[in-house]
Amino acid sequence: MLVNDPFPQTMINSALSVLLVEDDPDTRANLCDILELDGHHVAVAGTVKEALDRQDWPGLCVIILDRRLPDGSAEELLPKLKQLAPHAAVIVVTGYADLDGTITALRHGAADYILKPINAEALRASISRIADRQQMQHALHEERQLAQRVLQAAEAIVLVLDLEGRVERFNRYTEELTGWMLDEVKGKD
Repeated sequence: MLVNDPFPQTMINSALSVLLVEDDPDTRANLCDILELDGHHVAVAGTVKEALDRQDWPGLCVIILDRRLPDGSAEELLPKLKQLAPHAAVIVVTGYADLDGTITALRHGAADYILKPINAEALRASISRIADRQQMQHALHEERQLAQRVLQAAEAIVLVLDLEGRVERFNRYTEELTGWMLDEVKGKD
C-alpha cells in the first residue's frame, strides 16, 4: 500500500471489512453468516450509539445499515458515517418499501438500498459491485501517485497541459530551468 493511500488494504483484497448496523438479532445473525461465508470480516452494532462508538473507521470498506434503529435512522446517521468513513460504501437495508426513503438515502450517499427480507444473492451482487468500484478507484489512485512521482523525479521538462493547451502542472526541474512557479503560469497558454 502506498504511503498516502486513502484506500484500506482490504479494499484491494476479496475479503472486505464490513460493519453491520442492525438491531434485529435474527437478521443480524443471518447477514453475518452470509458475509462470513463469503470471507468478509464482519463487525456488528445494534444501535446508532454502538456504531458511533467504534474506532476502526478508516479500515471499513462497506457499512450495511438498517434504515430504522431504536435510537435513530439511516437518514440521520448517513452523513455522519460518510464523514467518519468516507471511502466506505453504505448499503441501506429496510423492511419498508418507500420511494422517499430510498431517494433520501441515495442523496445522503448510500451506495445501494435493499429491501428485507434480504435476498443473499442481491446482497452479494451489491457488495461485488462495491468491491469492483473500490478496486478501480484504488488502481486509479495508484496510477495518479505513480504519475506524480515520475513528474517530480524526471530530470527533464515535464508539462501537463489541459485539452486547450493551458498549463495544469509541471515538475520541479521545469521550475529550476525556467524560474517560473506553477502559481504564476497555471491556466495560461
